Amino acid sequence: MKKIAIITGASGGLGKEFVSRLISEVDELWAIGRNVSKLEALKNENGSQGEKIIPLQMDLSDIKSFDILSSKLHSENETDGIEISWLINNAGAGRFGPSKDFSTEELNVSITCHCTAIASICNICIPYMKAGNHLVNIASQSAFSPLPYINLYAATKAFVYSYTRALGEELKDSGIIVTAVCPGWIKTGLIVESLNGKKVHFPLLTTADKVAAKALKDARRGKPVSIYKLSVRYIAWLQKHLNNSISVRVWAKLVEKYVKK
Repeated sequence: MKKIAIITGASGGLGKEFVSRLISEVDELWAIGRNVSKLEALKNENGSQGEKIIPLQMDLSDIKSFDILSSKLHSENETDGIEISWLINNAGAGRFGPSKDFSTEELNVSITCHCTAIASICNICIPYMKAGNHLVNIASQSAFSPLPYINLYAATKAFVYSYTRALGEELKDSGIIVTAVCPGWIKTGLIVESLNGKKVHFPLLTTADKVAAKALKDARRGKPVSIYKLSVRYIAWLQKHLNNSISVRVWAKLVEKYVKK
């Protein structure tokens, strides 16, 4: 029986951190991403352990790409037997901006990548998981409140959080451990440095290595939710317990100076 980890969005930022921390625990690590050259570079960056990395080029905004993973799992299971020790749904992207500036294509890409892909990949992978295996979905602190100017991103992350918590309850008897990771701002390539000529200040900005380490620690402890940093947990608590209209107005005032020309 071959033990594997599957990580989406594996070639950059938070995904790379998960790769480096899990690669020694498995026989193979299936790294999912859109950019083949970055996936190949990931192998080199992990030295001798890089031989374990199996690149899977998939565009998670295209539902047809899910068949690539499904077919490979079926084929490998027929040959060697497969156990998915870790499934980490990390892929995602988002940008600031008024809703009116988003095209229909952008809306569909975001919803498919953050919602449809995560639910589909979970359903594809769960049959290959058993008690003690881990399923980790990356949500966000933004899941806890409507946030103007990143409202689509926040709404899709709310889906991820809600879906993951409910899935964890459904899978309780199976022994599969399900964790929703809800970080604040992470310093990665997705963070924009300026908007409309103004330098953007991201409060409580942290690094991907710290978030990944905390996420894996909490998952190993069987926690249903992982939030790095006490200050971020406090803000998440406020978002959940304050009147939504207050948090919406406060957030809008903070970001309007960046998005309004």
